[in-house]
Amino acid sequence: MQLKRHNLTKDNIPDLVKTLRGAPGEDDQLRDLVDGIIGRVRREGDEALVSLTREFDCPDFSLDQLRVPPEEIEAATLSAPAELMEALKMAAENVRLFHQHEMRGSWTAVMRHSQMLGQRMIPVGRAGLYVPGGGAAYPSTVLMTVIPAQVAGVREIFICTPPGNDGQVNQAVMAAAGLLGVTEMYRLGGAQAVAAMAFGTTAIRSSDVIVGPGNIFVTEAKRQVYGRVGLDSLAGPSEVVIIASASAQPDLIAIDLLAQVEHGSGAIAVLVCSSEELAAAVEVLVFSQATALGIDSALLDQISLVLTTGDDPIGVAIDFSNEFAPEHLQIHTEHPEQEIHEITAAGAVFLGEDICTAYGDYIAGSNHVLPTAGTARFGSALSVENFLRKVAVISLIPAAISELTPPLMEIARTEGLKAHVRAAELRLEKFGLPASEDED
Repeated sequence: MQLKRHNLTKDNIPDLVKTLRGAPGEDDQLRDLVDGIIGRVRREGDEALVSLTREFDCPDFSLDQLRVPPEEIEAATLSAPAELMEALKMAAENVRLFHQHEMRGSWTAVMRHSQMLGQRMIPVGRAGLYVPGGGAAYPSTVLMTVIPAQVAGVREIFICTPPGNDGQVNQAVMAAAGLLGVTEMYRLGGAQAVAAMAFGTTAIRSSDVIVGPGNIFVTEAKRQVYGRVGLDSLAGPSEVVIIASASAQPDLIAIDLLAQVEHGSGAIAVLVCSSEELAAAVEVLVFSQATALGIDSALLDQISLVLTTGDDPIGVAIDFSNEFAPEHLQIHTEHPEQEIHEITAAGAVFLGEDICTAYGDYIAGSNHVLPTAGTARFGSALSVENFLRKVAVISLIPAAISELTPPLMEIARTEGLKAHVRAAELRLEKFGLPASEDED
């Protein structure tokens, strides 16, 4: 078995990106299935939530299990291993500090025509956070979704996470929620959770925004409820691009590629380098390390080795990465701090071989809810801004009214809006003001 190999030139970048990502396509069956689930939740409410949870997660699920009792969250927090709680506390502190730097306060300023303009930054009232679960545990996602909402000042924060087939929520997930003071949590996953968060039921009040990663059903449901609620992003499979110079360490690259495909089916891991020797060494180590760690060999088919040629291989690699717009970008070159200035599209960039995506996933402080599937071309990581509304504030003094009204009326007349013209004209008349003749 060999890893996939591709040659990269400046001319074939778009084609290679399409090859590695595959055709996006439309899944009519998925869309219709999710549409049906959302419709059932809207019509049947809690009854649909129970029925769907029995079908997809826990066969014996009942309505009284839907809400996780606060005392159960507290008990999980108190009984969690001390080492885990200390690790979560450190991660939470770093994530909170990172997101505090994102906060921008409200502002006001007097502009050149004496008009006062400003913005108020107002948090949404209620945020629904989706934390994947069922057969897996993601306490780190609790931190990454709850903390920016708290920093933004959201008053009501609640979590939906799917139960296991025994009807229970993972203890580590509850411990992370308890650590952050979250007491509203529901045993609910999939498209039905998104529908409940968007439209509400008797048991679950609707939210203003829904954030958090999930499977294809969660992503499709978020797509369908957008507009009813705000969203962070439509998450796809996880991905990494590693740009490496010939001197990079192959063992570090190999394990970082494996760490990416460890996320499961659909994950993408790409090494871009100009050295055939490095690529060959990485390939050998990928197979040996996968065997040592017990990683499913089928996942190795999601790793690609991309060989660049020409006089500027790093430049071509950067051009490729900018077109690919990866969720994670690692730069294993001699001067990564210089290469970063050429990067225009990536969810998160990891400088140098001393760091890998795992630090961003867990402990460094940046958010791990990142744009995928090329959406880093226009999207960003989950941040406090996902929980904030920017409200414009405008105030005029008579001098500003005098100066701004004539051009306002000219534009409104051009657009044929007579009431707009008259509304502004009345302001002049109210103050007995002449129209300003100052055109500067």
